[in-house]
Amino acid sequence: MNNLYYKFIFCFLFLTLSGIKAQQEIKPCQQEPAFIRTLGYDPLWTGMSTSEKTAIGISLIVFEKQAGKSSPNAQTPKQSVYQHPSWKMAGYLSTITFDFKGNIYTIPAPLISMLYNKTEKLNTIYSIDANTGEMNEWKSLPFAAKPSNKNPFGLLGISYDCSGHFLAAATVAGSDRYNEKGEIYLIDVATQKVTDKLKNTDAMGLSFGIDEAGKKRLYFGKTRTGDIYSVLIGAKGTMLKNSIRKELSLEGYGPRGDDKARKIKFNGNQLIINGTAFHYNLQASSEKPETVYTFIWLPKQKKWGLIDYQ
Repeated sequence: MNNLYYKFIFCFLFLTLSGIKAQQEIKPCQQEPAFIRTLGYDPLWTGMSTSEKTAIGISLIVFEKQAGKSSPNAQTPKQSVYQHPSWKMAGYLSTITFDFKGNIYTIPAPLISMLYNKTEKLNTIYSIDANTGEMNEWKSLPFAAKPSNKNPFGLLGISYDCSGHFLAAATVAGSDRYNEKGEIYLIDVATQKVTDKLKNTDAMGLSFGIDEAGKKRLYFGKTRTGDIYSVLIGAKGTMLKNSIRKELSLEGYGPRGDDKARKIKFNGNQLIINGTAFHYNLQASSEKPETVYTFIWLPKQKKWGLIDYQ
């Protein structure tokens, strides 16, 4: 661990002092939903969650304020859990993302069984209004084929682009372990129109970022391998298909060695990936053993270097 830590410090100083551009995050723009204050809660001591085992849908977690601390951490006790009546309408949910107005976007994901998730809604993106806190259907995407017992999933990932105000959404509907029929969509948030899509691509984790040349890319983790790819994004919400490149792979890393990227995010010039097992079944979804991997861009080698995982 110490060697990884010093490697990170060296790379950070090298990038800072030399002025060399690294792959890095887009300046964050997400805002807190106004309804949190309207409800009488301090946004700094709350969090939106789709992981509450006793709650279907999405929940607002209110944490106990602790002296000497400005925000909660993983050990902070919960004070209460709030749910708007509409937050259960889509059944179990997974990924959450926010826009610059504080609107929340989320996607359905069956847990253990299909009992609470309607098959015909598994390709539907839901939104929560920043002011009223009410959830509604936001955008329904087409199915390559309906989910089945061979693959009960539809949408698996979404991410908001703070520089162009696009929403990326990845669906694996119609795919199975042997046939890749998934698609990645780019959607103009203002008009709700699809601006482009990447066909025959099963992906889960999504994130927008800036590459070493200063250009915007969409990073996506494949569900069939531990590989993370990226594609250049044009100014009008197009994906430049001939720019697709492999960034790195999780293969051989971590306690399992075959993790897939469930979540991808940038933190400065670090790329943080939540890796988990995924085999197109509900068992892997319900157990969710995860490892968090942290990578940093090595400009001399022109590749990502692993600096930590836990």
